[in-house]
Amino acid sequence: MDDTSWAVRIAREADEFDWATVDSIAIEYADTLRSDDRLATRGEYEPVLQLLRSSRRHVALTRVVDALLSQGVTDALVLRHYAQALIEQGFPAAAQLALDALVDDERASAEERVEGRGLLGRSLKELHLRTVDPARRADYLRSALATYLQSYREAPGARFWSGINAVALLVRAAREEVPVADLVGPGESVRSLATELLAVTRTRPLDDGWARATAVEAYVALGEAHRAEEQLEALLALARPDAFALNSLLRQLTDIWLLDTTTPPGSSLLPLLRSELLRKSGGVVSVAPEDVGAERLERLSHSGLEKVLGTDRYVTLSWYVKGLARCRAVARIETPDEDGLGTGFLVRGSDLHPSLPPVVLMTNGHVVPEAIEAEEAVVAFHAADAERGGPQRFGVVRQWFYDGSQAPHLDTTLLELDGLPADTEPVPLATRMPRLGSQATPRAYVIGHPRGLEQPQFSLQDNRILGFDDRLLHYRSPTEPGSSGSPVFDSHWDLIGLHHAGSATMARLDGQGGVYAANEGIRVTAVVAALAARWPLGST
Repeated sequence: MDDTSWAVRIAREADEFDWATVDSIAIEYADTLRSDDRLATRGEYEPVLQLLRSSRRHVALTRVVDALLSQGVTDALVLRHYAQALIEQGFPAAAQLALDALVDDERASAEERVEGRGLLGRSLKELHLRTVDPARRADYLRSALATYLQSYREAPGARFWSGINAVALLVRAAREEVPVADLVGPGESVRSLATELLAVTRTRPLDDGWARATAVEAYVALGEAHRAEEQLEALLALARPDAFALNSLLRQLTDIWLLDTTTPPGSSLLPLLRSELLRKSGGVVSVAPEDVGAERLERLSHSGLEKVLGTDRYVTLSWYVKGLARCRAVARIETPDEDGLGTGFLVRGSDLHPSLPPVVLMTNGHVVPEAIEAEEAVVAFHAADAERGGPQRFGVVRQWFYDGSQAPHLDTTLLELDGLPADTEPVPLATRMPRLGSQATPRAYVIGHPRGLEQPQFSLQDNRILGFDDRLLHYRSPTEPGSSGSPVFDSHWDLIGLHHAGSATMARLDGQGGVYAANEGIRVTAVVAALAARWPLGST
């Protein structure tokens, strides 16, 4: 495969989390397929489909599959990836139609029909989760269980992934009081199947990520949290754990096993999985109140997991916990009617200028006062509400600094609030900018309230730092309306900028001229310099 092949180009950008370019290449490939009179070969399109699947680029995957179908390429591999993309985008019923056809297609290979049957179980499982009517919900659960059991029984040593899904659904059926005794054979209990699956996973290669994920679930089923953590460590220690496999395990633990971060084993498994997903594959994660409670963070910070999972894994957990702690200082800027307008965050006033109050809120000038006057704004800390039953809201008593949104201004406002959330540390300022030429790709991490969502969101996808000058910072972290005023962090969770804009045609900062797709933040050092130059503020 040469360096210009579609798969190589996609893999190269996926390694950089440059999802915009990955999607662009996929669209280009789809357009090429539609215009080419040459029928695509499996050797060409199979690695493209697999890369888009493992990178979780499901919309792009759908575009490529649709182009292949338009060419008349209708083999089972293409149909299976089409069904997978439909499920991941929330269309399990449509996926079921495609999978029913695949499973019944005698022209398909036995391997593809097996894969199709497993995926059919997944579509039925998703239909169970999405259905409200109790009778239909129970029918979907029973159908999913029967499908997984059939797949597993045909080849127990090879289809352990079907087996562990059957175990999880047996537990789910018991919890929801859905009768399934007629589906279960002699000796097929949760404990016996989980034990049998563990024996199978021990025969698999050590770098088999799906086997390690199966072992995690099997130990959860057996109530052996310590061993589940050990298996998760083995999975995360792989040189390149598949993001799709990690996300599948996380979804299974939360959606089917109903684990959360308040009690074991979810309190140890989920933070580790989420942090590894964020660091390795990029993504956007919604932060729940129970994740960021002050007592909860204290327990996580002293959980002793380093004794179980080793130094490297504990560093990952510590990184995640630090990110969660930063969420407590991030607030949604609201109208008095609680409509979200943007984001703001707490910083120490003395870090910006010695004459400022001890703690101030930083946000964009185009949020306050350009979108709403300071005296009308409500500042709601939704991530600091875990122990108090609701967001902590405060008003503004003084606007200390404002610089407008039009360049070359800094689009920055500093506000003093009439109160502060308890047990919340302001975000610290970075002492230096990341090195653009370093071997490790410098990343930007954004926490905000996109689309006015109540809970803060980690925005880490496609997050490479592209360039910076004395005033501006460019990065590829994805942001949406409502992200204005969000803090931009370096890899140590120290503040490097204030997010304020984004464009597909942003003028480059790297000295090469031209434009690129980028998001833009105001460097916090530029704000510090402006305050020093203009103080007292009345002098401007």
